[in-house]
Amino acid sequence: MIASFSKILCLIMFIAILNLSLYAVEAYQVIFQGVSHPETLSLLQTISKTVELQSSPPSTNRGLKRRAEADLPLLIKALHSQAYYQAKVNVEVNFNHQTAQVVFKINTGPVYPLASFEILPSDLKNDLTSLYTNWNKEELGLTLGRPAFPKSILDAEELLILKLEREGYPLAKIVDREVIADQSTHSIYVVLRVNTGPKCYFGEVKFLGLQRVSSEFVSKKIAWHLGDMYHPTPIERTHGALEATGLFSSISITHLDSASQEGLLPIEIEVLEGKHRSIAAGIGYSTDDGLGILGEWEHRNIRGRGEKLSFKALMAQRLQEGTLAYVIPDFQRSNQDLIWLAEFQRQTTKGFHASSFSVSGILERQLNDYTRLSYGGMFKRLRDTHSDNNGNFNLFKIPFQLRWKKTNNILDPTQGLALHVKIIPSLQILHPKFAYCINTFTGFIYLPLTSDKRFVFAAKGTFGSIFGKKRHTIPPSERFYAGNENLLRGYHFMTVSPLHDNEPIGGRSMMIYSLEGRWRATETWGGVIFYDFGNVFKNYLPQFNKQILQSAGIGLRYNTPVGPLRIDLAIPLHRRYHIDEKFQVYLSIGQAF
Repeated sequence: MIASFSKILCLIMFIAILNLSLYAVEAYQVIFQGVSHPETLSLLQTISKTVELQSSPPSTNRGLKRRAEADLPLLIKALHSQAYYQAKVNVEVNFNHQTAQVVFKINTGPVYPLASFEILPSDLKNDLTSLYTNWNKEELGLTLGRPAFPKSILDAEELLILKLEREGYPLAKIVDREVIADQSTHSIYVVLRVNTGPKCYFGEVKFLGLQRVSSEFVSKKIAWHLGDMYHPTPIERTHGALEATGLFSSISITHLDSASQEGLLPIEIEVLEGKHRSIAAGIGYSTDDGLGILGEWEHRNIRGRGEKLSFKALMAQRLQEGTLAYVIPDFQRSNQDLIWLAEFQRQTTKGFHASSFSVSGILERQLNDYTRLSYGGMFKRLRDTHSDNNGNFNLFKIPFQLRWKKTNNILDPTQGLALHVKIIPSLQILHPKFAYCINTFTGFIYLPLTSDKRFVFAAKGTFGSIFGKKRHTIPPSERFYAGNENLLRGYHFMTVSPLHDNEPIGGRSMMIYSLEGRWRATETWGGVIFYDFGNVFKNYLPQFNKQILQSAGIGLRYNTPVGPLRIDLAIPLHRRYHIDEKFQVYLSIGQAF
């Protein structure tokens, strides 16, 4: 009896397992029928959960059917987004094949064009349609007769509100949107009802979140005046100016939801103060100069009004320098800083040994978004030895700098132009008195070669000239030299200049170019090939009948939050025997230019 019962139980279990196997789904195919447009097909495949979960089939046939049917509203919505407003989708699941097939049968219907786009006032008492009736639909990103994509309509609404904001109506809003799909003409008609609100002007400003930074300092960064017509651009400028101080980790500038009877709209500036002190360190290396170590300390709010006190030191085999700087922001006017500097430097090259100490006061002004101008006075005590003009020099200088930069990134530009002009009149104030002027002009260009900007052509050209006394009168360390990671890579450190018995004596002019092809392979790694050429000349203008030195090389880039880590291998193509090595290696932070 027991044996008979066991046989019956085994038979029942066998039948159950066989039944489950008949209804289990091991794998399935997904087929979209009726769609010929590749972009639409790709969109449907991306939206479909049946496609997304294809590697994890359900345990039963019924589960597969439910999964496919759940896709229907998603696919209809996706087709509507492509302006197929009459689309129909059915699904069939076929288990007769060795692999189950999910077939979505799609009838897209016609593409519905945009036939009309009207903007009407929500309140006839406040009819300001003259503001926007003359706007072209193209200004809102729309073209009548083109497919009426829902996203295009929503984007047009955002542009409409932004344009009204730029006309002084920041409280404007869309009260109602009516979208009509005319089935007889297969066209879309859109009607927007807009409440522009009152015309607004900048009102009282309220500061929130200030702790150690004074409101007086923040007020100087505001790019508008009380009573100015409201416009988003001054707000953007103010946000950028506050961000540039480095004092805040979060900045929010908003307006209230209502204005006064005079149209004054209160503004709130809410900030979260960040750390005001920072310590930084860095390293660099070259086969010429060995290992270099950089350290920096900075306090960005020394007296609560954004004043900066910083100390920077560099220790390398051939160069040691320290800089103490004190910056007073917005000195006597907005966007103008007063910079006090004390600098010490000791440098050792084949052409000279120099040590100097200088103090200077510099006014630096931001002229516009792209241009900075600085000028001031400097006293420099300089001692040169191991050169063709040893001695002590007491120099008064009037440094002038103009920087124009219109690039898309400060640390790693891939597009744009830049220009740097430096003019430094210099006077030896003790006997024997003499004067000279050091002038350098440097231009930069960055051209993306592909739309994703992974391939970039970069070029730099530097021209320099020293007017005034003859070359041998000018302090040796003030003359021009090349042969480093910035000027003519690959040549021995600071030896590209006129030579005397194979010793560099410095020049009065230079003309040096660098060309780079930059390639970003991944988000972190990239490569560079480069070609440098030029020379330093004896006279105050370049001598084109003299030899042009050339070098070439390759490099690796590893992108970090503070800029790319750079390693370059440079080979001098006109190697000067007994002066230049076969190659030079440079390691530092940031692109070469």
